[in-house]
Amino acid sequence: ERISGTNKNISNKWINLKIYSPYVLNLTLVDLPGITKVPTGDQPEDVEEQIRSMCYEFISNPNAIILAVTAANSDLANSDGLKMARSVDPDGERTIGVLTKVDIMDHGTDCMEILANRIVPLRRGYIAVCNRSQKDIIDNKSIRDGLAKEQLYFMKHIKYRNVMSKCGTINLSRMLNQILMLHIRDCLPD
Repeated sequence: ERISGTNKNISNKWINLKIYSPYVLNLTLVDLPGITKVPTGDQPEDVEEQIRSMCYEFISNPNAIILAVTAANSDLANSDGLKMARSVDPDGERTIGVLTKVDIMDHGTDCMEILANRIVPLRRGYIAVCNRSQKDIIDNKSIRDGLAKEQLYFMKHIKYRNVMSKCGTINLSRMLNQILMLHIRDCLPD
């Protein structure tokens, strides 16, 4: 709010947040804004272009792993995140697809075809996650409780329980940690 005001404006200045906990892995994550198509509040008319430029600044780095986040209840072919990732990583070598909102997909639907990497293939594939809801946040539900609820959802689901390694924030975290360790091994001299 000090930098961009209180009316939905954006800034390309970093906010560094360090989390120390025995429950988190040692990773550096850069949370970039989602693409805004229509300016609201005090956002400039070119807000979409500003956000795209900001995102490209980070994802163009060949050492960056790109998390292309897409809602599972939307058409993957219309994913801004996947489109941007493909423009800098055409072979999907360093892109991981993250499917959110899996738990609120229409009844009778699932994202198994995407998790099987058949729709828009990525070398590292896709991970499905269920985030805490706004109500969970308002009710002060802890992150650990949210992770337990997410795990239970996937374990009870008739299809997802068969692909648990591709489901859940904990598995996404493990995958990122493994990628980081392999990258360090490959880049540092023996």
